[in-house]
Amino acid sequence: MKKALAALMSLCLFVVLLCVPSFAAKAPAEEEGDMGVLSDVLGALDTAYVGSNTKLYVKADKKAGLSTKTKVQFQYEDLNGAVYFPGDVDPSGMCFSWDDPDLTLSKGGKTYQSGKAPIAKVGQSVTYTTNNGAVLTIKTVRGSSTVGSLFLTVDEKKGTIKSMNNDPDHEKTCYGKAMFDGKTKYMSIKGRGNSTWILPKKPYNITFYDDASYDSKDGVKMVKDVKAKKWSLVANYFDNSLLRNKIAMDLADNLGIGMKTRFMDVWMNGTYLGNYLVTPKNDYNTPDNGYALENDNYVDPDSFQIPGMFEINSVPGVSIMGSGYFNRITVKDVGDTAKANGATKKTIEKHFLNAWEALEDYDSEAYQQYFDMDSWAKMYLMYEVAKIYDCYAGSLLMHRDGLSKNDKLIAGPAWDYDVAFGRTLHKFFVGVSEPMQINAEGWYIDHIGMDLSDQPISLLQELGKHKSFRQHVNKIYQEYEWAFKDCEANVGRQAVQIRDSALMNNVRWVTNNLCAEYVVAPNTMRAIGTGKYKLNYRVTTSWTDYVDNLAEWCNKRVLWLSDHTNS
Repeated sequence: MKKALAALMSLCLFVVLLCVPSFAAKAPAEEEGDMGVLSDVLGALDTAYVGSNTKLYVKADKKAGLSTKTKVQFQYEDLNGAVYFPGDVDPSGMCFSWDDPDLTLSKGGKTYQSGKAPIAKVGQSVTYTTNNGAVLTIKTVRGSSTVGSLFLTVDEKKGTIKSMNNDPDHEKTCYGKAMFDGKTKYMSIKGRGNSTWILPKKPYNITFYDDASYDSKDGVKMVKDVKAKKWSLVANYFDNSLLRNKIAMDLADNLGIGMKTRFMDVWMNGTYLGNYLVTPKNDYNTPDNGYALENDNYVDPDSFQIPGMFEINSVPGVSIMGSGYFNRITVKDVGDTAKANGATKKTIEKHFLNAWEALEDYDSEAYQQYFDMDSWAKMYLMYEVAKIYDCYAGSLLMHRDGLSKNDKLIAGPAWDYDVAFGRTLHKFFVGVSEPMQINAEGWYIDHIGMDLSDQPISLLQELGKHKSFRQHVNKIYQEYEWAFKDCEANVGRQAVQIRDSALMNNVRWVTNNLCAEYVVAPNTMRAIGTGKYKLNYRVTTSWTDYVDNLAEWCNKRVLWLSDHTNS
């Protein structure tokens, strides 16, 4: 349901456009190429232009571990900027370079030509004056040695970064090479996401190929023990901790309905994009004789309605949503063998609607012939432990691994948990029309949409109306209680791993003011809840506070679940 937020943000961006500082307005048109117009508006020009259209950068230095050049990036409101390095690079002794032969930098009475102006030590800044009088202050920032680096080199003769970043339909594709883990692979890249796509830090999908013809796709291991042709770069812009998706994906992986992931710092044509969570594309494991589905809120040619399900297109008082968002099933992918064996949108829809009819008969156990009980109980618990914002038909993925009567609908992989674990953007569908905190108590799924309609608003709600399913949820929780209890400890483990990269990301995206924490109440987090389940949140002024608050949620929410799964 973050798609509903996209319309709201579009309005906000229109207002921001009226207030763009003069530095951004005067930037050369090509400056928009690296990250798009919206990035410029919201505060992160990607390339420093000084004087006569000059770019500042640090050259590649393989001896120091820097595979490609990295550009200096300034904020639009002043000429304070930063240069960003991977955690395993030693930038000592490196210097700034530029291509304008007429430009010089000076400091302390000394004048420097291109390639001779020293950068600052890691964590420190250096100030230079240009020969045309501009004063530049540039900080040196370095990520975590435990976080991998991904360098994307786009051949803009085959399609520009600007056109890709300004394409809301994700049809514009760029081509080039990707360097990571000591290897270089041919790749194509395009945008992904809905509400997240209009934000400054953009998410992407990458496909790998055998060679420069880009004809034959090639499986690549970006994550240990996982080989896939298509990968997603998840930006996590809504989450100041950067950890929510990782904690959820690790939990889901332990439950057997997730995917293995890793954090990587990403550069595109020398521009540092930030810290990303790298995952296989969420339909990467569609079986050859099966198909993948998604329950989400949009309509496209491959989607179909669910009879009796509440369609989210008439929320009272929410005119920003325009014509509305829908609650439908989309056929995401169909295996080649399944197609050859007669699987079409029509046959897939027929099977699903038979499953739905069985599910709606609360006095019958026939639904178990269609739904894999273990995976759906695990998904139910994922939504409960996280109290996920997308609970009302958002990013609920499922697949069927064959076409026989014995092949059931399997829940997963778990996806899209950046607005969850105690944070939300707004709760139109639980009777609250403004940003709010979520407490760690109570069952969650049963109450979704109660104030809107008597119709179900989530597939999981209908499963929960069967006593046999609720009993199975309890059984699964008892079996996997260790995995849920590990969430809090995993927050600590991941925070140690990504600390410097997270701080570097937050230097890059210093204007990250559209995240969930900000929308709720910047710097005014409050304790919420009762008794031993009370959330004693820290004031959110730093990345460490966001991490601590996430750990606090995991502790108290799992404590509540452990006390109540048998009730």
